Amino acid sequence: MAAAILPAANSFAGVFVITDDAQPAAKGDMEFHVNAESGIGKANGKFAETGLSAEFAYGATNTLEIAATLDFSSLYARPNTGTPLYDRASDFNFTGVSAGLKNQILDPEAENALFGLAFVGSVSAAWADASGAGVREYGFDLGLNFQKNFMNGALVLALTPGVSFSTARENSDSAWEDGVTYSIAGGASYAVGAGWRVGFEAVCEIEYADAFAGTRLYAGPNVCYEADSWWATLAVLPQIAANAHERQGGVDVEGGVRVTVAAQVGFVF
Repeated sequence: MAAAILPAANSFAGVFVITDDAQPAAKGDMEFHVNAESGIGKANGKFAETGLSAEFAYGATNTLEIAATLDFSSLYARPNTGTPLYDRASDFNFTGVSAGLKNQILDPEAENALFGLAFVGSVSAAWADASGAGVREYGFDLGLNFQKNFMNGALVLALTPGVSFSTARENSDSAWEDGVTYSIAGGASYAVGAGWRVGFEAVCEIEYADAFAGTRLYAGPNVCYEADSWWATLAVLPQIAANAHERQGGVDVEGGVRVTVAAQVGFVF
């Protein structure tokens, strides 16, 4: 499972390496997920941008999971002293909705399985940003989840390539801007006993908006706790490299320190 940055949480723009990564919810089961991903950084000031979502997923068949998500956004930004007050931000807003599916092609836990494989896809619509401004953004995401289990599932390896298409405008007077983001995420998770798993993951994103817009690479540790009917997972991914320009609420974060903190809590009913 995974959570991605705005506007929608999905299953391939980053990866939490847990044992059902390449599997849908069981037939007839309802799952509730709370996903959060924050970009925290410091350059010409401080900022924290968070995408938060509440996701309902249902096992429609033994191999197909469908999901609906409510998406929220928050932004905190404080430029350095001397920056105009209007460049400061502290906002939270209900920003949009999304829908997705996961279809299992190969079961990673089947006897003599070479690997597990699932197709994932989602569509999203956002009508506002964290401040409530009337932006518009529509997204379409596709990806694959590969999973390989070793030592009866004690060690899990995952790889999730994906592509995201979007079109957006800041207000009714601005032109629509199309973007494409190619991503590949991978990681490992190892069971250390009593429901706990620890591991490592990395995410690389290549962005285009009419032309090449930049590359970002994140890598860091993850930890997961799994019980019979719920789980929680956390990943802390410092930005290892980037050549993309970005501003957050008046803070120019290009060349600054940035860390992505992503978390998910899931419940099965």
